[in-house]
Amino acid sequence: MYGFYLNTDGVVQTNIGLSATGGVIRDNMGKWILGYNRFLEKCSVFTAELYGLLDGLTLLQKQGYDRVLIQLDNLEMVKTICDRKLDRSNISLVRRIQQILKHEDKWLVRYTLGENNQVADLLAKLAFVIKEELCLFDYPSSEIQEIIKNYISRGMLTSNVHM
Repeated sequence: MYGFYLNTDGVVQTNIGLSATGGVIRDNMGKWILGYNRFLEKCSVFTAELYGLLDGLTLLQKQGYDRVLIQLDNLEMVKTICDRKLDRSNISLVRRIQQILKHEDKWLVRYTLGENNQVADLLAKLAFVIKEELCLFDYPSSEIQEIIKNYISRGMLTSNVHM
């Protein structure tokens, strides 16, 4: 069983090319620990998702969290991060993420459906409004609370989620 969960997502506004990332850390009961987002200017969705994952991993490491399930809705990214042959990847973000994961033997990266990643997606989109380099959220907004309630009603989180 995992003690903590990290969900991350990256988004790009295709009409203007701006990108952002976001994520949420929860405990094993679904309790919100920390949300975050970052406005990135212009980059690909893949790069935005890598930055979101790196931010989340760094936050988890700083807090000393153990037994973490990392859930990403980009299958290509999961495959890239988990591919041991890419240890010498020339994508510096991938190398940094792989180095962190190599030192955290109780952390596991898994693919999840996009519908299970709505909170991270919403946090990423919120970065377009806030436009901060890195913004942390100790408590979920009312819109995020509604998404969490929807997760509970669909059995995607335990009903004793505390926000």
